[in-house]
Amino acid sequence: MMLHIIKTQKQLHAGAIVDFQLLLLRKVKEAEKAIFRTKAIIQKLRLEKANDRPTKERSKEISKLIPVFEEKLEDYKYIIYIWKMYGESIAFIFCDKYAIKHFLYDEKYHVKQTAGFVSGKEGLKTELMFLKEAGKNNVPAVLCDLTNTLRHGDVCLLGRNDPYPIEIKTAESDNYKLDKRGERQLKNIGELNSFFVKDEADNFRGMGPVVRHEHIGKERYHLQALNECIERSYKEGTSHVSPEAGIHYLAITKFKQGAFEEVAGKYIHMINLNEYKRAMNWHPYTPFHLSLEPQHLYKFINGNLSIVVLLDLQVIKRRFKKNGMHITFLQDEHWYAQISATGKIADGGFRISMQSFLRLAFEFQSLTWAIKQHKRHLKMFMEEKDKPGRAMEIPPDWFTATDPIPA
Repeated sequence: MMLHIIKTQKQLHAGAIVDFQLLLLRKVKEAEKAIFRTKAIIQKLRLEKANDRPTKERSKEISKLIPVFEEKLEDYKYIIYIWKMYGESIAFIFCDKYAIKHFLYDEKYHVKQTAGFVSGKEGLKTELMFLKEAGKNNVPAVLCDLTNTLRHGDVCLLGRNDPYPIEIKTAESDNYKLDKRGERQLKNIGELNSFFVKDEADNFRGMGPVVRHEHIGKERYHLQALNECIERSYKEGTSHVSPEAGIHYLAITKFKQGAFEEVAGKYIHMINLNEYKRAMNWHPYTPFHLSLEPQHLYKFINGNLSIVVLLDLQVIKRRFKKNGMHITFLQDEHWYAQISATGKIADGGFRISMQSFLRLAFEFQSLTWAIKQHKRHLKMFMEEKDKPGRAMEIPPDWFTATDPIPA
């Protein structure tokens, strides 16, 4: 409910956002302490088995206990992940999600390693002072350590469309000098801020030139259809809705035999959102905390509610063709599909990343809206491709890309 208030009360003072994060910080620290305790128990059991020559019965008991506590460890990690999804929801409320995703990667476009535990972190006290000062001045801000996606900087200011990361260093003397790690952190933050200001870069994380274009029109989602489907599942056990051609949602509180038979189609991509949630692989998509109505949230977190998204690739292909585009679905780790103007990539086209396309599932994005954006991007690409200095060498595998899905 606190998150819902932050999301809906437009005139809410930023001090309330600070109070919310102080609560989250306590919850994260509690789970971290539980991890420390559980690891100590596991270590004690292993030492007992290795050094104390326990009886055969005790040895069997220890062998059964260790996996139980290891499972508890994963449960506590999951709890921390969920709390941090609350934290990064703050960033998604105030800032552009397409800007937020850039905070997940390092300078080589690899997923940046997390900072680790908050408990005992040197400099946390100073970061909190900065956060509270931002709150006093009614500037929304978030502690990066209370998120799963914001992995650059210690505190992000959220007063504008793009997050503004700040690296906070504590110096004990006037002669304080950054080490190489600190210099690299500031360099990466500087490149991020420069890209956000200029909307382009000659070299951005090893790629370039890179240009950032805004989407046209307000982004559309099917959140009302989703939440109504969930509400019906409490009575029906399994509920199904298709908000538009090619997209289906299943909400399951009690599985009903034959539920998937309601979705007729030979080329269906099924995405069980619970699997990604439990595997802690939801980021950098918009947290489901902002998609689900508050009364449904806990049921989804604890597994009493399952949400399955089914994409009918044949229907989607036909919809792209109707809008003057040819789409080829790829069996690739990074690329979901290839879009071209004529069906021949040499005539002009581009690829859609796995992350971009699956926003249809994780964010319940409107396919109609997405198709309009891709059509606009293709038009821009075709207008730009023949200009001097815009030539791009097409990778050989793009020419041979095919799929078995008929249009």
